[in-house]
Amino acid sequence: MNEETSILVLGIGELASAVARKLHLAGHAVAINQSTPPSVIRRRMAFADAWTDGQCTFEGVEARRADKSKDFLAGLRSGMFIPILWHNFEEVTERWPWDVIIDARSLDGKPRQRIRQLAELSIGIGPGFVIGDDCDIIIDTGRRDPGAVLRSGSLPERPAIEDSAFPDGKTVSAPHHGLFHIAKFLGDGVEEGEVLGWIGTTPIVAPATGRLRGLARDASAVSKDAELAEVATDPQAEIAGMTKRDRLIARSVAFVIEIERSGVQPISLENFF
Repeated sequence: MNEETSILVLGIGELASAVARKLHLAGHAVAINQSTPPSVIRRRMAFADAWTDGQCTFEGVEARRADKSKDFLAGLRSGMFIPILWHNFEEVTERWPWDVIIDARSLDGKPRQRIRQLAELSIGIGPGFVIGDDCDIIIDTGRRDPGAVLRSGSLPERPAIEDSAFPDGKTVSAPHHGLFHIAKFLGDGVEEGEVLGWIGTTPIVAPATGRLRGLARDASAVSKDAELAEVATDPQAEIAGMTKRDRLIARSVAFVIEIERSGVQPISLENFF
């Protein structure tokens, strides 16, 4: 690994990709871990396609699936790309030493995975983590204060919409399992009721008028209720690249790592009020 901090980012969705990209550009040795095929539909806003295609570029940074250890090490040492590890979590965390582990996966209703003590510093992004049990530090994703740093306790329970980066989005899910074939492309403008694709002979129609920000891969096998597409209804909404919220959160993560690795003691304002 290079002389900078070795960082493992868990997840390959929009937020995880933004964090990995920021830390990579900061000169750290960054890898992404995604052990199962990603269900990401906003594919212009993440590194997700690299998991299937072998490589992709997201906002000027390339990510490549590391099928062999030499591919993984080449990415870390050269800094030319971010390696994506598809191995299971236990293998990735036990086989290679990490200075920092960041869990940037979306909350899926299951308890958060404990990452504390698996690295010198562990960071949980979003709700569901408990500091001291699951991780060392939490970064808030809420719309009111994205990027806020918590060093004790946990984030309060709140409606899921509070942590959504896409409040204007209208999604459509698979009515049954099968192969999804697209009739539109990411970025296309669509009208409510317009056919976006098919599962067998079942048409999948747009839930609203707007632009396609999310769309599952063509000929992908989908399960019942899997997200297939998302329409951005706000004409000013971002449909590619990073959102402003994700940029703020990624900057916050980078700042926290810089502070923690430098040994600077954060100042608490708690006793000033």
